[in-house]
Order: sequence, then structure tokens, then C-alpha cells
Amino acid sequence: MKNYTYHWGVKDLITQFVAAFDDTIIKRYNKNREPEEVIEVRYVLAPKQRVMYDIVNKAQNLTLPVVAVNITGISRDNERVFNKINNLQNFVTERESRTVRMPVPINISVSMSILARYMDDMDQILSNFIPFNNPYIILSWKEPTGIDNEVIEIRSEVLWDGNISITPPTDTTYTDKFRITADTNFTIKGWLFKDRNELATPIYFIDANFRTAEATTDLNIYTETDLDTLSGNSVETISISAYPTITNIWYNYQSNLQPIYGNLSLNGALTAKNKFILYGNNFDYTTAVVLSSNNKTLYSNLTTFSTARMGTLSGFNFSSYEILSDNILSVSIPYTLNTGLVDVVIVNPAGYASTSSISGVDLQLN
Repeated sequence: MKNYTYHWGVKDLITQFVAAFDDTIIKRYNKNREPEEVIEVRYVLAPKQRVMYDIVNKAQNLTLPVVAVNITGISRDNERVFNKINNLQNFVTERESRTVRMPVPINISVSMSILARYMDDMDQILSNFIPFNNPYIILSWKEPTGIDNEVIEIRSEVLWDGNISITPPTDTTYTDKFRITADTNFTIKGWLFKDRNELATPIYFIDANFRTAEATTDLNIYTETDLDTLSGNSVETISISAYPTITNIWYNYQSNLQPIYGNLSLNGALTAKNKFILYGNNFDYTTAVVLSSNNKTLYSNLTTFSTARMGTLSGFNFSSYEILSDNILSVSIPYTLNTGLVDVVIVNPAGYASTSSISGVDLQLN
């Protein structure tokens, strides 16, 4: 509760609620039911008692008909507490992750009091909103916690309770003006959001340690250090990484680029018209494929890339690649007349992998 969490949520919902109704008009008709006057109904955000005081007080400039809207209560909606997950939605970029924290579903109870001088005015106001509130209306608003460049639409139901209590002026004196009052209630299904979006750095590497022990061992009585020294206990470490890896290459050959496996030279080579296939992992998140070479044609125009785990690298950036799956990527080497050695480097936000990591494989330009 130390974090400041005000996002104008209730205020914005009430403003939209009033805006959904406040274009009401009534007409005054002659005996032939022909309209002679059009009057806009005034909507105010205040309790009914306050509005009636302002009407009675001649110093106030408030005339009938008028509709008073007032918040009577706020409660948590247990039916919409559908999970206990902390984050409602995630927004991930290459360098950071933002989350919308799970908001609290609330029901805002709203009373509406209609005050009119004539019963015909009251009938017109009721006829204006009742047909459109069966069974509910929707308020559309923006998630308020401030996701950069993201617009999340929230749709809140407004439920009418279906009841209208009409009170004619019974206890009045001859000096009181005739006033009819109608009272009804609505429930706005809104949300109250927590503090602004958490900013976090994506996790690119995980080490998990798994320990095995004898079935008769009560692990609850041992400390972390004791577990490592238990008789028969072993530790297995599993590492998960997000950066790409290259495990194998499949070639197509024509002329001008000659792959060499150790001391074994193969006839034929790659050109811009021919593709070769890289096998590995984490290709779905590839952001660039670059060439690292001692060929002056390729190193004269280098692009620098930054990665979260493996730092920066520079290489000749080109777009002649296609991600076939998370494990397969095809690349077309650009045509060149100069000689030299070349490595294909796959880059993603976490790191990069090079064909030079495959033992015994070099790509040589001729």
C-alpha cells in the first residue's frame, strides 16, 4: 500500500455513465400532439436531496426537469475474481517486459433520481433510457496504468435493476410547486487497477538443480548444505537458454562458394541463387542474420547489434533468410567475386550463434 495507485478509474466510469444518458431531450406538445418546444434534460452528479435543496432555494439556478446521479456504494465482485495470477497481460520487447497487474473487479452502485414538473416529462425521460438498458449497456474505456504504445480496451457492463419507484407530491402545501420524483438504480461493473506496470528484464538463461536421495530420507530435517552430502545423493543441473544455437548445416552447391570439411574439399559452392539450411534451436526469435568475414566486400559496411547475454557484435547484415521453424532456418549467401572466409551468425535479443561453432566446418569464398 506504499505505492500510489490512483488512476481515476471510478471517476472515469461515472463520467462515461452520465455521458451515456445526458443527451436526453423532452418535447412539449399541444393538444394535437404536435411538438412546440424542445427541452434538454439537465444531468448533475449529486444526491437527490442536494438537488431538491437547490431547486427550492431561489438563489440557485436549477430548474426542472433534472436528473441526479449519485454513487451509493462500491463492492468487490467475487464472481469476477477468476484467478489469483498477479499479471493480467504481458507486453514484451527485445530489452524489457511490462505487465498489467491483475486489477480488482468492483461493482459501483449508482442511484438515479429523476425530478420533473409534469408526468408527461417523466414519461419521456423514462422512455428514453429504459429500452436501451435491456438487458445492459456497455462502457468502453482504456486500461489506465499507462502501457507505452499499447491500447487495451476494457468493456464494462452497466446493469439496470429493472425497478423504478415513482413518488408523486402527496405531502405538500398550496405554495409548493408540483414535482414528481422517480428513483432507480444501476450497477457498473468496473475495475480498480494496482500500481503502474512493473518493469522487468526478460530471463534469458536458467540453471535448475535436481537432487536425488534415498526414499527413506526425510528431507525436511536437512539444510541445503546437508542435502549435497547425503549418502547416495546426486545433483543434476539442467540449463535452459534463450540465445540461438547452430548444430548442423545442409548445403546446396553451384559455384563461387566452396565449403570445406576439415581437409576435405567439396566440389561446388553456394551462390545468391542457392540456399543452405541451418539446424539448431531458438530460431523463432531471430532478429538478424549477419556475415562475419575477412572479405573486404563484406566488412566495409558493418552493422552493430546488442544482445542481453552475449554483448555486442558487428557483421554484414542482410535479409536473405527465412525462418522455417524454431529449429530450421534457410539462408542465401549474397554473391561476391572476392575471396575469403565467412561465418553465418544468427542473432536474437538474448545472444547469437555462429557456424564457426560447428567443429570442422569453414565456409570459404573463392
